[in-house]
Amino acid sequence: MVRIWGFDLSEMHWGAFGSKKMLDSRWYLRKERIIIYKIAMLTGLAAECCATYSLAKYNSQEANVERVSGNVAEVHNNDIYAASCITILFCVLVATLFGADFFFLLFWPRRRYPRWYNRSKKGLAVMISIGMAAATIMSTVVVGFHEAYVVGPSPAEIDRLIELYSRPPMVYRRWPTNIAWVVLLWIAFFSTVASTVVMFLAVAHDTTHGTAPYPRGPDGAINEKGDNQATHVLNPGLAGGIQAPEAAHGKARTSLGSSVETGSARGGWNSTTGRFNERDLV
Repeated sequence: MVRIWGFDLSEMHWGAFGSKKMLDSRWYLRKERIIIYKIAMLTGLAAECCATYSLAKYNSQEANVERVSGNVAEVHNNDIYAASCITILFCVLVATLFGADFFFLLFWPRRRYPRWYNRSKKGLAVMISIGMAAATIMSTVVVGFHEAYVVGPSPAEIDRLIELYSRPPMVYRRWPTNIAWVVLLWIAFFSTVASTVVMFLAVAHDTTHGTAPYPRGPDGAINEKGDNQATHVLNPGLAGGIQAPEAAHGKARTSLGSSVETGSARGGWNSTTGRFNERDLV
């Protein structure tokens, strides 16, 4: 058994990527977290790729225009550079944070994390959501309303250079790659906010109720009340709890000292719920 930072690597297996295990609803918000995390990461990755491609093409266009003009022409397109860079940065952060949480949830769903880790994770999620909002708004404004321009040579020479290197177009919104970048970024932004919300809900639930999965009843249905109640009831050390029935005497003692007839034939103790059936209480 190999452990790294407390993680048992033997629990990592390909079967965990099956839809039945990934979307197992016995864990609180597991299915929702898996789906929303994947949407945020994949759309963020696609937006990042579009922004990277756009950045590379505009950089190549600038270099070619300045080279052909003998460094007389100067291309002004720093706005598309800035929008691309901030998009790439925060999309990478989305993939890093929610990708890590995705794999931890996938392979080690029962693991409980210290308070400092949960606080750090939630703080990073909020900051990344804010950064994604800034990247989305900036990219929308730049692509939708801005355009590159050339200064230096005569107007006729500028027109010749622009016609010579017309792809990508100087007007950003006329290039489909930029449109795809902005559309994907909006989807990634909303998915990141949704991922942050379900992360907060999951951390609050796990802190209060633990990370154990919901039990399944005899009919296969999931009991979303969890098995903590039954565990506590069966614990004789808990104040006010009910101890397990004494099979030999056919009675169970409550914390108040009263006795309850159970009767082996009547089966008054329900081992599934950890309680006595109401019809069997005297």
